[in-house]
Amino acid sequence: MSSEAEQLAFGEAVSISPAPFVAASRDATDLVPVRISLAIIERFSEGLYSSPNKTFEELVSNSYDAGAEHVWVYMPSDLAAPHASILVIDDGESMDIHGLQDLWRIGKSRKREEGRRGKREPIGKFGIGKLATYVLAEELTYLVFKDGTYRAVTMDYQMVQGDMSEPHTLNLEVVELTKDEAKEALLSNLHDYGVRMKMVMDALFPNDGPGPTNWTAAVMTRLKKPAQGIQQGRLRWVLSSAIPLNPSFNLYYNGDPIEASKAQGEVIWRFTIGESEESLPPDKRVGQAGRTKVGGEEVPWYELPLAGKIRGQAQLFADSLQKGNSEKLGRSHGFFVRVRNRLINLDDPTFNVGPELRHGTLTRFNMVINADDLDELVASPRESIRDSPEVRELKSYMLAVFNKARSTMTALDEKDRMSVLTQQGRISNPPPGLTQGPLRRMLRRATQGDVAVRDSLGMKPDEAIIPETLDLGSQEVLEQILVEPSGEDNRLISYDPRRRAAVINQAHPFISNYIDSKGTQEALQLLGLTELLTQAYMLDENIDAVTVNRIMKRRDAFLRDLVSYHPRTAPVIAKSLRDASNDEKLLEDAVADALSVMGYHVQRVGGSGTPDGIATVRLGRRNGEESESYALTYDAKSSGSDARRMLDPDSKPSKTPRIQAGTARTSVLRVHRERAAEQFNLEVAPTYTLLVAPGFQGDGDDKALIGDICRNDGITPITVDDLARLVELFPLRRLSPLKLREMFQLHTPDAVREFVNKIADQDPPEAPPVAEVIDLLVQYSERRTPVTIDTIMTAVYERRGIDLDREEATSIVRGLSALAPVTMYFDGQLVALNATPHGLLGELTQTLGEYPNRLTDTYKSAVPVSRQREGDET
Repeated sequence: MSSEAEQLAFGEAVSISPAPFVAASRDATDLVPVRISLAIIERFSEGLYSSPNKTFEELVSNSYDAGAEHVWVYMPSDLAAPHASILVIDDGESMDIHGLQDLWRIGKSRKREEGRRGKREPIGKFGIGKLATYVLAEELTYLVFKDGTYRAVTMDYQMVQGDMSEPHTLNLEVVELTKDEAKEALLSNLHDYGVRMKMVMDALFPNDGPGPTNWTAAVMTRLKKPAQGIQQGRLRWVLSSAIPLNPSFNLYYNGDPIEASKAQGEVIWRFTIGESEESLPPDKRVGQAGRTKVGGEEVPWYELPLAGKIRGQAQLFADSLQKGNSEKLGRSHGFFVRVRNRLINLDDPTFNVGPELRHGTLTRFNMVINADDLDELVASPRESIRDSPEVRELKSYMLAVFNKARSTMTALDEKDRMSVLTQQGRISNPPPGLTQGPLRRMLRRATQGDVAVRDSLGMKPDEAIIPETLDLGSQEVLEQILVEPSGEDNRLISYDPRRRAAVINQAHPFISNYIDSKGTQEALQLLGLTELLTQAYMLDENIDAVTVNRIMKRRDAFLRDLVSYHPRTAPVIAKSLRDASNDEKLLEDAVADALSVMGYHVQRVGGSGTPDGIATVRLGRRNGEESESYALTYDAKSSGSDARRMLDPDSKPSKTPRIQAGTARTSVLRVHRERAAEQFNLEVAPTYTLLVAPGFQGDGDDKALIGDICRNDGITPITVDDLARLVELFPLRRLSPLKLREMFQLHTPDAVREFVNKIADQDPPEAPPVAEVIDLLVQYSERRTPVTIDTIMTAVYERRGIDLDREEATSIVRGLSALAPVTMYFDGQLVALNATPHGLLGELTQTLGEYPNRLTDTYKSAVPVSRQREGDET
């Protein structure tokens, strides 16, 4: 028995009537036998068609093969509606009863048989395209008109049952319709489209004239969930990119014409296949050029020895073709390979041409290539092509064209050098890498509304409109590199289009740490420029802005860590203060460490015309009052000559060196404080100034000049030793920046000393809940929820019945961190262990051992370690 006879020879079969919307006045006249199984359906539908949109591509291709001149696709906005339906209608060669029977012969197509070919070279050859509808719908109905007869037949996929591999027998009933019945069947699915259905109904059922001699409508009903996920914008792109390019083929979507997709933008280079091969390397010119007619127009072609004749063109654009959300709908960049007018790499812009494709070039590159002679190598889903010598030869040719585009772009970028480097004498001949082309392109993206790119370059929203002269390339993008403070927490570098400047943040910790060192300013400027260009180059390579920002933030954190100081205990910091009395630079660093360990966020500044640093503490609002947050500037002064004499072993004993009132220059310190907020872009303006020195002339004398000038200028003078004592006491007396604020309202050295003495003489507070805090940190160490001050407050109350307020809890934790900074982490809110509990206890015990017992007895009693050093001072 022949295969055709076998397919028509059924035993018991299930009959399927036309869909309910087909109101036929006659009984079924014929049957379309279908032998099918779930395995076949799933193999050739869901398994092969990667997207619901491919269903439309298959149906449109069928219309093209049928010689249609017009195809109408209708899809409702609400695909989840109970009676929603999707239609694909064409005016091509339709099907009689024999045609319908051929249609449902699964895996076999007669389109390419001699005598059956239409006026076009057919795309389809596998006979499986109609099964793509299974992805979207439970029910598929064909309404056909051929040889003056209207017919309807329905496939109900839910009727395909049984074992996955068991062939199932179905008989599809075919009914003949009157003209009015056929018209009504279509209208029942199109009535919601209003005037948008007028075009297709007028074409199929004109009021005057006979209308088309053939037409076909594929109607999908009882839509599945995948259909509900179709994006209208994405489908439009698929249809515009995948439809055959033929002037006699017209496609409409919901009544609107769909034009073949074309890349849009400023073209800076063009390559025509069959005409431009002379620009390729000699070893890539392996074919012969010629000309042929396509659609009545003469076009060039190039014949490769294995891959055969190819035609098309490549273009390079000034800007990336990947623009924001439009790329989510469909691509315009990369390679578009067509075989018999069918796009076979819809979502693959590289076509696996080679790993060396440079992405920055690829996103500005577009090549459409027609390779009809590779038709025999197209795989069954028509989404790929089998590997072969012919395909490898084609890819080699395509890569050669791409490399030509890349070299063209490189040459154009080399002409756009950064003259700012040569004008300022930094680099006599900037290398090709130092081009402002990528930066100029990123500025165009920013001014076109790409917020992510704008933010990556550090541009403010009101700076996103760049001068047209920059956009067009008639002016320099970078004319200067500026160094200005913009806040310690802000980015290292940003771009200012109005001033055409790269602006380096002077307040950034890395910059502020080195800016005053001799010979470093130029190096820092070049480092900042490198940061800016690195961001622009990554964006130009089409690395998404979110990834670029993440990379640059990690690099920024690394730069900050490079100049951060290793955590040290309170006693070690106190000792460093005392040791630095004779060295002003070391004293500046020690004062910054002292303020940091006591809970202040310290911004080290230094330099002429600025304070040594700024310390800020954010305390928030209390009881509905104004914010308790405050900031202060600080300066360190040493009496260098006196200190050196003091340290000289051959010198006579001397008292602690003291600075004179004139050396203090309190009026200058006041000016620094008043200017700091604007100068360093501070959210909390400094209201106090701390002046640290080994000693002050007139200390202890109420009438001394130092007290008068400090009161007049709002300066708090403190000796190095008093500050060191305060640091030592801080973790043991549960001090907080809120408590220390009282000290900054004092303006004589002896008044500050008295403040410190009172803290030292007061009774120690109740033993802190050290064990509870450690247990809590261990308990939460494996959880995703971090330990916060609020967590500790709750746990201490539940376990010890101690009701701590936020300030008390913060003081306890900050004190622990000051005593064990290596093994315990605290950033003002989050608390964590950097080591095992044993390590934390060991560091606490060691640090407490450096104190006299009279200060630490209460604290030690709370640490679950019994051993203490013998011989401590009592």
